[in-house]
Amino acid sequence: MNRAFLFILPLALSLVGCLKDDVDPAKLTSNPLDQDYDGPALIELVSDTTRIVYDGLNPVDTVVEQIINVRADLLAPGTDYKLYVTLVNTGAVFDYSSEIPPPQDRAYHHVVPGVAYCYDYQLVVQFSRTKAYRFCTTANP
Repeated sequence: MNRAFLFILPLALSLVGCLKDDVDPAKLTSNPLDQDYDGPALIELVSDTTRIVYDGLNPVDTVVEQIINVRADLLAPGTDYKLYVTLVNTGAVFDYSSEIPPPQDRAYHHVVPGVAYCYDYQLVVQFSRTKAYRFCTTANP
């Protein structure tokens, strides 16, 4: 019994010496995968435009295109992610999960000139979404 006590006492004292300060969740904002991330933008809008799509000589559609850049350099090497895009105007979700890496440009069809189209871009890593980055483009005539 004495031997066990002599072994347990130093073990208990060493564990008490390892006590760390409490973690303050409000200060944990440096991980790009967290909703409260406040560092450089993980998703950037490179450019946006409106263009008319022609079928030969006839216009058949007007589209808004946003070219985005995912800052993969902010993620841990080998991070597997999917792009999740929501059209804020309608709530329509665009699933680009089969396109890894996601293509740089997106065409959104059937837009009305003069109307602003806003899209929320998020990455899905495992089953969690990152902070949403919203970019709006006004369809030009």
